[in-house]
Amino acid sequence: MKIVKFMHHNVKVSAMDHLRGRHRDHCLCFQCKKLNIEDREKNCKIANLLFSVCKMCEITTPVFYCKEFIAKGMDKQHIIDILK
Repeated sequence: MKIVKFMHHNVKVSAMDHLRGRHRDHCLCFQCKKLNIEDREKNCKIANLLFSVCKMCEITTPVFYCKEFIAKGMDKQHIIDILK
């Protein structure tokens, strides 16, 4: 695994090279109807909190699990409920 250092929002950070720039590809938020990055008042409360922590700590954290997730642009055949 290769680790790279680079500038991200004017801060020098480290990341796994194969994941650099791939946050939106892996973060569940970007597939959720509740995400509204243009209007923080209407945005998901969990996303707002996580974004605040990310800004404060200069990190990027993708979400892999979320109890509030509502799929956008996906038909039901693409969502599998393993709790049935």
